[in-house]
Amino acid sequence: PRLASPPFREPVDWKNLELFDYPKIVKKPMDLGTVKRKLERGQYPNANECASDIRLIWTNCKTYNADGSDFYLLAESFSKRFEDRYKKIEAEYDTGSGSGEGEKKTP
Repeated sequence: PRLASPPFREPVDWKNLELFDYPKIVKKPMDLGTVKRKLERGQYPNANECASDIRLIWTNCKTYNADGSDFYLLAESFSKRFEDRYKKIEAEYDTGSGSGEGEKKTP
């Protein structure tokens, strides 16, 4: 997965790539580098907020790129993997949808 993630690690350089319609189509750009920096700075109040930004990365990519394109399929694959793993985290920890943020759930 890490080898395939470079397109998502930094903001889309739409000017240099000459994707002049990108800011018209993607209203709230997001990338893994920004998510990492926000995590390191403690800017997410809970895991759900972080998950929302991660989901936004995949949604933006699929919104901008044609269904079936390499980028679209890559984003779809990352999205599925993320959701599968996040479900496991949600099952074990309080991710911020209720009280006891970040605490391990008790059986």
